[in-house]
Amino acid sequence: MGNFGGLEIGKRALIAQRFGMEVTSNNIANVNTPGYARQRVEFGETDPQLLPGGAGYIGTGVEVANVRLFREEYFDREIRNNLSRKSGFENDGSMMERIETILKEPSENGLDTSLNKFFSSFQELANQPESIARREFVLNQAQTLAEEFNGIAARFTELRSQTLERLTTTTEEANRLIEGITELNNKMTPLVSLGADAGSTIINDRARLIEELSKLIGPVNASIDDKGLMNVSINGTSVVSTVIGHKLQLRETISNSGERTVSMDVASSTSGQIFARLAPGSGEIASNFKHYNVTLDAQDTSNGFSITRSLDSLAQAIVTNVNEIAQTGYGLDDTTVPNRSFFDPTGITAATIKLDAAVVGQPRNVPVAASAGNPGDNTIARRIAALADDSAFLLSQTANQYYSNTLNRIATAGADAVNGAKTTSLVDQQLTSQRESVMGVNLDEEALSLIRYQRAFEAAARIVNTTNELLGTLINLGK
Repeated sequence: MGNFGGLEIGKRALIAQRFGMEVTSNNIANVNTPGYARQRVEFGETDPQLLPGGAGYIGTGVEVANVRLFREEYFDREIRNNLSRKSGFENDGSMMERIETILKEPSENGLDTSLNKFFSSFQELANQPESIARREFVLNQAQTLAEEFNGIAARFTELRSQTLERLTTTTEEANRLIEGITELNNKMTPLVSLGADAGSTIINDRARLIEELSKLIGPVNASIDDKGLMNVSINGTSVVSTVIGHKLQLRETISNSGERTVSMDVASSTSGQIFARLAPGSGEIASNFKHYNVTLDAQDTSNGFSITRSLDSLAQAIVTNVNEIAQTGYGLDDTTVPNRSFFDPTGITAATIKLDAAVVGQPRNVPVAASAGNPGDNTIARRIAALADDSAFLLSQTANQYYSNTLNRIATAGADAVNGAKTTSLVDQQLTSQRESVMGVNLDEEALSLIRYQRAFEAAARIVNTTNELLGTLINLGK
């Protein structure tokens, strides 16, 4: 190395220690940056030099061997999976809250109250079967019940449309995240992937995008190849393959029965060719798929719990049971059995239930008697009123029991979602805290590191100055 060896060693030390100060300063500057993982410089000796005559080796200084990024894949993976479940529970809870708001139960204006008032109105009519006023009251209560069904069904239809809009929005957002991850992969170079600061920034940004993607759709699996490029799959389906990102697409299908369902495809971002069907297992998108395809789908065939199908079943049971009795009754002016329906028997759903045209605005046509020319007969009115306590009304339950069980299922689903959100929130706090202890910036440690690098830099500068003085002495020996 000669007489200039000390200068070279000092120079290398200055460069290395200054780099250490820059990395430490960057850690301190990003102490409040979300998702930032601290870095630490790892030094190594440069290759030693063989002494003249083979007497041994002498060190030649220090170099930056690596910049270690304190990220733990275990914590990243567990946090991603938990975030996906947490987001799904939160969306479930929000959906159940909106359903409960639409149903307005318990309240004086809910469907349960309207149902009770409807059957009670027939009981009151049975007390005065010839009363026009009470017949009009029956028609009013029936109209109120039908309108309550109609209003709830309309709001559920609107909620289902909003769910589809949200699915469209979140799918677009997921595609932006996938595109962002792909762009970051394209920015990675062999030099960057070896640990340069720019590479660490890309890794942190990429991890943040993956976590955002997990909230929307999951479970997300991310793996890093030997070049530092990330491959991403969602529930086993690839969406990012190193520098190639794919695109998520919603697909709505209509069955022969008219059931509308939404699914998701994975397509090429360039050609648009569909090459896989994606079945999200968790996250907001998976939650909204469930609610669009099952909870709010009146024609659902999955045997899952559908609130709209339950309401349709209740509306159909009311129409069928009431009409079956009403068609055997007589109005005030009937001389023969009119076979008159009370509710319109065609196309019965919660959205379409309505009074039959034969009784609308015609209280005298309300079937109350079991025989003609007998205005004091209340047989039919009593039989309809008795439906309120009929345990075989619908699925071996009374009408109120069936509706109460439906409400209980909603309440249970809401409680499960709330409990799931609480549990996953606690797990998220614990995992985040544990990960932060590994990758988070500790200002006390960084301050000590900064002092250590500063002192090492000053010592290296002293080496350079001392070597310079020695060289100056040698040069001046000949004067």
